[in-house]
Amino acid sequence: MATPLVVLGEVRTCLLPSAVPLTRPEAVELLTTVPGRAVRWRERPGSLALSPTTAVGVDCALSLGADPVHIVGTVATRTVLAGGRVLQSSAHTRVVRATERRRQTWSHYVSQKGVTEIIDRIPERAKPAVALADSYLAGPTGRTTLDLASISERLLARVRADARLDQNPPLRAGSTRLRWTAGVGGSAGPSAKMRLDDATVRSIRVTVREEKDLAAAQRFCEDVAAHDWLLTALADAFDEADRFASHSRERTGILAPALEHLPGLWMPGAHTPAVLRTLWKDLQAEPGFTRQWSTLVTRLRDSIAVATLNTLRHKDFDPNW
Repeated sequence: MATPLVVLGEVRTCLLPSAVPLTRPEAVELLTTVPGRAVRWRERPGSLALSPTTAVGVDCALSLGADPVHIVGTVATRTVLAGGRVLQSSAHTRVVRATERRRQTWSHYVSQKGVTEIIDRIPERAKPAVALADSYLAGPTGRTTLDLASISERLLARVRADARLDQNPPLRAGSTRLRWTAGVGGSAGPSAKMRLDDATVRSIRVTVREEKDLAAAQRFCEDVAAHDWLLTALADAFDEADRFASHSRERTGILAPALEHLPGLWMPGAHTPAVLRTLWKDLQAEPGFTRQWSTLVTRLRDSIAVATLNTLRHKDFDPNW
């Protein structure tokens, strides 16, 4: 297989629509997408389930700066369930130069799961690895451009709608997107630069030292996406709760489930491959993942404690309680 110019990926993250976290047998049943291929499972330090990888065929354009190029191949997709609670759909493709300047039979592309080939001539002035990453992180430029967001969203929607889920999650939480790219930088790697594009979309650019480390980049980005979602879900819970008085039942009704179900899921880097685990040190410094999480959890506990004291005080002094 040719050396990839860049790896492009997308991770969608949400709360599993289930009242209780899934056990291992339940998670395996939900994520079994390919008969005869096992769901990968990890129990410690927190449970992690990875579905078998499937391929989605693509034949479209890919932005290369101002010069779109034609790609043909497949996008590799899988579903992830962390802690029996955090559900993710993950899609990625390795972009390579085609050995022939013509479209080949689909059997050729299907044999290379998660690989797309550029069959156009790449402009000499372009630095393709950089241009491909920059263009992808900027977002799709048209309906005919590779859209990993739509591929991962369809996969997530399909799993969320599964009849085995009761559609009764313990708290309200939205979904987030993480767009990521990975490339080989030799002695310059490993490194990761993350950006918050808006309230729900994030971007991260990963550089690894060797081509063999590119597979680890996907797992690292899924891990980052899960913890970014936890931060976002907790911050959103406060935004909703702050609409009510500190002693109100509505406020406690929003914050108490968050305290019960989310803190135990926080374990950054626990499921990141060892070769890229050092990247978490940079994320702990900027944007400061654990620092922000610790602040939010402390505020969460304090808010519930204050609400409880106010409730007890009200009960003591109200003869009609």
